This record gives sequence, structure tokens and C-alpha cells, in this order.
Amino acid sequence: MKTQFTLPKFLQPKKINSLKRIGGHNDGGYVIDERNISNSDILIGLGMSDNWLFEEEFYSINSVPTYIYDGTVSLKLFLKKCKKYFIRVNKPKIFIHWLKTTYNYIKFFKGDKFHIAKLVGIDAPPNYVSLSTILNKSISKNYSHIYLKIDIEGWEYRLLSDLIKYSEIIEGLAIEFHDVDLHIDKIEHFVSQFPLNLVHIHCNNYAPLSGNKIPHTIECSFSSRPVIDIFATDFPNNLDMPNDPNLEEYTLSFSNNKL
Repeated sequence: MKTQFTLPKFLQPKKINSLKRIGGHNDGGYVIDERNISNSDILIGLGMSDNWLFEEEFYSINSVPTYIYDGTVSLKLFLKKCKKYFIRVNKPKIFIHWLKTTYNYIKFFKGDKFHIAKLVGIDAPPNYVSLSTILNKSISKNYSHIYLKIDIEGWEYRLLSDLIKYSEIIEGLAIEFHDVDLHIDKIEHFVSQFPLNLVHIHCNNYAPLSGNKIPHTIECSFSSRPVIDIFATDFPNNLDMPNDPNLEEYTLSFSNNKL
């Protein structure tokens, strides 16, 4: 039996007929409005770890300049992992994983695809940069249809005001909200002020269950394109996949009651 969560009504997405899954089959994949892909002129990803399948598939559909910000990883780190597990002959699967990761990193990040080794949230050179600085740089290069993918482990709450401020140039947004039970009021304020349409939501089943049946982590997709003026009802839908394939998927319903 699947675990059922109830979320506030403001998180119930509007219905569209143009949803598409981008990225991996499990963690790293997001269900978004495919109209945003063709209408974007730049892709900015915040957070990647060892998984950039979303950006890779997005680029395969629309080859726009792609920038991924993550100060926690680097080619040097991946090579170090390869060396570490190469000498551990009892863990060949881990070695193969890091070898493939290193190869894919070298293969993907070239030309107009860039990994910027900085954390996003505040302006504190050289290791940190704010979203406003990133977006102003994009504006200076005449980009006006920006797709943003954000998964930065709780730092997303530092970006919400800038997302609202620069919403006119945001074509679409896939964002992961962490510790939802602690920040539900911040999320509600953001959704009410952000003019893009919420078109999809999914529970990340890597996060533990909470006693009050509120999911700890949710993935939300927003689109600047028109939507049907009715609410979608099936979550997960046929495009969704569990982030952790070894755990059950979480299902969602929506209520007007406050959490």
C-alpha cells in the first residue's frame, strides 16, 4: 500500500497536456512543461552532485548555453574517487560508478556547457554567489527566457525573493523544497507571489516520513505558459517515478485545511 500525504490546496497544480519527464528515471528526473524547453534560450542548474542527467537531456532537445552551479564537486574530486576505489578491489561497482561519472563529466562539460564551482545563495566570493548576480549576468548577455532547475538542499529558501523579482525572464522552474514541514509558510508565500503556474508536484521518497504525514521534500515545476483552468488530480502520474526505486512511491491529495 502506498503512503498517502495531504498537502494544502495552494500546492495543487493546474492541468496541462504538455508534461514531459526530463532527466533520469529515478532521482535527477523532473516532470516539466515541455513547452518551456523549446522556448528557453539558456538553462541554469543549481546543484548537481554526480547527476546532471536533467541538463544533459534538456540540452539534447534544445542546445542552449548551459550553466550548472555546484561548489561541492569537481573533476578533481571525481578523479580522487576513482583512485580511492580502484585500490579497493572488493568494491568494483563503486569504482565503475565513479569512472563513468568522470568520463561523463569530461564528455558533457565542454563548448557552451559549463560547471561553475560555486554554491548559490549569497554573494561571498570566491565560493558563493547569489541568484541575483547570476540572473543579472544572464540579462547582460540578452537572455530573456531562462529555465532554472534548483536542488540545493535547503538553500532554495534564500532564493525565493529573487525568483519573484526576476520572474519576467524565467521561462520555467523546477525546484526541490526541503524540510517542507518547517517552511510551509515560506512556500505558500512564494507560490502566491510567483506569477508562473504550478504545473506539477512530486514527493521525493528519499526523505523520511514525518509523524504528521507532511512530506519532507517535494519537487515542484512551474511554467510561464498558459494552463487549463482546472486542477490536476493524479499524483503520482504516469510520468512520475520514485526517486529511490527500492522504496514505495508516495501519493498526494490536497486539502483546504491548514497543516
